[in-house]
Amino acid sequence: MDRQNRKTKNTLRALIIIGAILLLALIGAIVYFYIIQPAGEDDDDLSKITCGCYIIDPNIVSECGDPKRAFVFNLNTVSTDKTCKASCDINDLADNLLNSSTPKESYKSCTMRSISDTRCENMILRDQDDKIITGRVVPTDTITAEATFDKSTYTDFTFKINSENAIPDNIDGNKITKNISDFTDINSVEIVATATDAKGGQINSIVCRRIVEVETGISASVTDITAITEQQADGKTKISEIRISLGQLNSSNIKIKFSFDNGAPTLTAQNGLVIESSKGSISMSKLDLYDESNFADNSFNVLNEHLGDLVITGEVFQDDVSIGSAGTTVTFRDSTVPPEEPVDPQDPVDPDLPYSEFSVSKSVEQSCIERTTGENSATFEISITNTREDDGSTQTTPDEIVSVTDSLPLGFVYTANSTTINNTPVTDSSMVTINQIGDSQRLIWQPTSPWVVDPSTSMKIAFSATAGSSTLSGQNLNEIVVNPTEIPQDPSLLRSQVSLTVASDCENITEEELEPPETGILDTFVGKILLGLIIILLGWVIYTRPQGNLLATKIMQTEMYNRIELFKYKITNPNKYFEEKIIRKKSKENQ
Repeated sequence: MDRQNRKTKNTLRALIIIGAILLLALIGAIVYFYIIQPAGEDDDDLSKITCGCYIIDPNIVSECGDPKRAFVFNLNTVSTDKTCKASCDINDLADNLLNSSTPKESYKSCTMRSISDTRCENMILRDQDDKIITGRVVPTDTITAEATFDKSTYTDFTFKINSENAIPDNIDGNKITKNISDFTDINSVEIVATATDAKGGQINSIVCRRIVEVETGISASVTDITAITEQQADGKTKISEIRISLGQLNSSNIKIKFSFDNGAPTLTAQNGLVIESSKGSISMSKLDLYDESNFADNSFNVLNEHLGDLVITGEVFQDDVSIGSAGTTVTFRDSTVPPEEPVDPQDPVDPDLPYSEFSVSKSVEQSCIERTTGENSATFEISITNTREDDGSTQTTPDEIVSVTDSLPLGFVYTANSTTINNTPVTDSSMVTINQIGDSQRLIWQPTSPWVVDPSTSMKIAFSATAGSSTLSGQNLNEIVVNPTEIPQDPSLLRSQVSLTVASDCENITEEELEPPETGILDTFVGKILLGLIIILLGWVIYTRPQGNLLATKIMQTEMYNRIELFKYKITNPNKYFEEKIIRKKSKENQ
């Protein structure tokens, strides 16, 4: 009995020693991560926060959200216990200082709650007449870019012009300038001011990034036309929206001539046109398409009795001069009309339920994003293809999609009303459902009636999402699932995913940020602390409680513990090993 008590006490001492070692290791980790600053790092003042505001020209961009479209940027720094507000007042600028004819009261001020990198404090773009550029120049203009940094001790001061490095014309302490010209054959120019800090890292401040449009003087040209259809309660197909993509429009005197390959009369739309010059599009909604007052004669009601495929061509006129045309094929159906019988009874027809033959792919426009406002947005595109081949027979029927589900990575937030379907914007209220699951969001696109996708054709869904504070660094996976009406031939083709890197600096991605984020409980510092505390608590219970002593005794009486103990003696104390082996052998023989 004394020997067993000694074993129990020895075990308890071992547990206490292990717990003490873990506790010391945890204390050391806390000291390392939170007290000892890694060599080469600058002191970050966590007691302060910097916010900002910027002004945009509504003739360049109509909404806030892209700080690179700003022409004035102001910063403000306060302590973290105060609300940070920056002031941007257009009245502080005289009209004759701007190279824009936009009325002063139309300019818009936008706010940024937090700016992480403010080492480049300001950048102003002026033209050859010394006027501030609000966002647009002509090819013959000269841009003078002037950037100011918070320190003059930085090295490698550089301007990046459309991602190409350009040496400043002048460096005066913490201020650099560069004259930029020759904008032929380009539609826009992006200007970034940067430098290298003492650690060799590159300064990447949103304050010193600008995008300026270049007026090419080329008249608008039509590039694409998209028609979205919907199934009515009476079973017939109607067009819910038509959108035409084109270049710059220099006049508001616009009309569209719609022609059809089924012999229906040509329709000339003069009213009901929604012209969005900044987006390069003209659209007409369902109510406008079927309203005769918007056309010179008739309306899209001339298509009410049409069934089958129809090619619709839209030709755009600006000041009564044609600037181009584009066509698209639309399929009209009537669900109340039974399908035609096969022409040849010998054709193989599957009497069972039909199968869908969809495949889905996912892509993202950006390969890497940061958490900095303005740099934390990603644009995703979902492409769904009906892989069934169209052989021209009546048996080649289209397939339908009930819904599409997208599981965003942890911490990502969907950008409201950012969804487009086949390049046509849709409202969230009519199409998108957002389910919040912890710090993750699950998006569901579900129309009132299923989407119809013809054989050998595709539909595309695009949307934007931003990385939040809880987003994990590294490779984040975004998964998509398509839900068709019919049973899929290959369910694996209805799933797809795409990887997006979240990094602190996309121009200097670390090896850790190229790996998938670690999300296990032991991958976090808090998880390791909790595990250590649990072990220490277990050791304390075993040491102080009778139940703990009983548990330790039962453990030591198990065959597994005896084998481990004997193996330990074999390595550390050979004499003890042979002695225990003989004793245990005799004990078994006596049993």
